[in-house]
Amino acid sequence: MEGKGASKLFYRHTLKPNELALVIPNVNECLFALHTKLAARDYEVTVYKYGQEYFVLDDARIFKQIQGMEQESQGDEEEILPYVEEAFEDNCYTAVEEDFIQLELNILATISDSRPVQVRYYEFTDFI
Repeated sequence: MEGKGASKLFYRHTLKPNELALVIPNVNECLFALHTKLAARDYEVTVYKYGQEYFVLDDARIFKQIQGMEQESQGDEEEILPYVEEAFEDNCYTAVEEDFIQLELNILATISDSRPVQVRYYEFTDFI
């Protein structure tokens, strides 16, 4: 890329909740969305991790965007990160502790024995 410096690519992976719990502590930047049908309602959550910080994003635009990218296994960060930035600008996020994320993933791993849990995981890496 001429004169632009580093940009980022994303890589999409299909993981189970217990696999995701092992992966996320070891990455610097990622986004993941979880979905399952519970008895009383649908459970959907989108989490953005940057460094050691985790943010639950309460913005349907992100979930809609990544649902539209189901067939992509890799792409440019510009397909996802502008939606994350909008969520931050609109205060549609909550900072959470890693322990909370790990607890949720452990619960979902247990639930996944009886019902499917869909995990959309996007890892961002620098590209020069």
